[in-house]
This record gives sequence, C-alpha cells and structure tokens, in this order.
Amino acid sequence: MIMENVIPVQVSPRKFATSKRSGQRRRGRRGNTFVEAALVFLPMMALFFGIIDFSFVVYLQSTFTHAAREAARFAITFRSTYGTKNCDSSQAACIIQVAQDNASGFLSGANASYIAVNYYTANDLANPVMKCTSGGCTQTGALPQALPSGKTVSFANQPGNLIEVVVNNYPWNWLVPIAGFSPGAGLKLSAAASDVLGGLAVGALVPPNP
Repeated sequence: MIMENVIPVQVSPRKFATSKRSGQRRRGRRGNTFVEAALVFLPMMALFFGIIDFSFVVYLQSTFTHAAREAARFAITFRSTYGTKNCDSSQAACIIQVAQDNASGFLSGANASYIAVNYYTANDLANPVMKCTSGGCTQTGALPQALPSGKTVSFANQPGNLIEVVVNNYPWNWLVPIAGFSPGAGLKLSAAASDVLGGLAVGALVPPNP
C-alpha cells in the first residue's frame, strides 16, 4: 500500500487580509458607481426634458405663424368657397377655418376662439374698423370713411383695406415644471400675419359679407 504525503497548504495571514481588502474595495467601487450614476442621471433627464419643452414651444410658434400667413393669403382673394364651405355668408368663418387647418390641430374645436380676423382702413392702421372671431364680426369703427385720396370706404373688407389674422394668447404649459415657474402659468403664444385685400371676383360689385 502506497501512502501519499499530503502537504497542508497554509494561507498567509497577510495574503488573506489583502484579498479581503480587495473585495471591500470592489464593493465600494460598485456603491460609488451607483451614486455617480444617480448624480449624472438627474441633470441629464432635466436637460433632456428641457430640450423637448423648448423645442415644442418653437414648433408651436412656427406652426401658428404659418397658419396665420396661410389664412391671410386666403383672405385677400375673396374666394366664395373653401373646400365644401360657402364663404359668401361669412368670409371670416372661412379664414378662421384655413388657420385651423394649417395649425396641426392645435386650434381646432373650442381653440378657434384664439383666432381673430381684423380689418383696417388706410385712415387708421392701429385700430381695426371691424373685429371677427369664431363667434361673429363686430364693427369697431365708423363706416363709411373718406380717405385723404378722396376715395370712400364703405365696407370693412373693401379692396385696398388691410386684413390681419391673429392667433392671440394661446396657452401652453411646460411638460416638466421648472423651478421658479408656476406649473399652471406656462406661456402665452401669439402670431399674426397681415396683407392688403386684393380685387373682387370678376363681376362682383361689392365685397362679400365679412
């Protein structure tokens, strides 16, 4: 029978202590990693949502400006229809509809109340002679008016008058509240476009109803 000599392995106390300290350091590094990740994650998310917030505001402002311009372009042509809508009974209703159709849905429904159509004469380009909203038109100035050129203005939407399409004080709240800002206050976005009313349709003697 062959007996094998078994040599016991002795672990140096110094080596054991070193190995223990290495394990503690690895666990410490993992803890530091979690803390560092948390410190980086919060500012990163704040920056991310801040970029989304401001980008969306820029998009909305651009959209409303485009909608007002398209509505003003339509208004100066005195078209009698817009799609299936008859514009002879109310030009403002069609103008507002054009603005809604070019606003990516943000001015649809009850939000049409933020759209206004203003008519000005050459005598006063600061105060409209008529204001129109989705609820109808209100005359705010005297008609007829005699211009310095001797021409008489009898209609608010007479050719040569100025028309302005306005998107006024559309409310927009921040997606993520920002310190120092009230979450319910948000922003008020506005846009406007104006142009001179062109000639009437062939055969028309007076402009259609504003």
